[in-house]
Amino acid sequence: MAVNKGSRKTSDSSLPDEVSAAIEEMGGLDKLACSIPLPKEIAAEAELHHLLSDKTRLMILYSLDCCEMCPCILKQYLKISDSRLSYHLSALEKFGLVTSYPKKNWRIFRITEQGKAALGKRKSCP
Repeated sequence: MAVNKGSRKTSDSSLPDEVSAAIEEMGGLDKLACSIPLPKEIAAEAELHHLLSDKTRLMILYSLDCCEMCPCILKQYLKISDSRLSYHLSALEKFGLVTSYPKKNWRIFRITEQGKAALGKRKSCP
């Protein structure tokens, strides 16, 4: 595809008319480049999608979207080992999707606003 250096407009006659017209309409390839997030932002989004691709982590997020919980309840509900739960909670906390605070001998976890946003538009538990 040939590109005009000044405006970086498409001028390849082998492109389908609708593709060429769409790129021209949006302002050329420079405008397209401005519309795409930076590589650092793409990497962070890919990491979030990878984090959310695990069923256990999604179950933890949906559970915490209903109410705050200590690990002992999550472990019982999800039927997983302490080490596996700790691993998943740590990953979610590191990414800012859940947070925790101490309460006597327990640690209480809750979903963050970022965690709720990651779940998308789903009705929360009452």
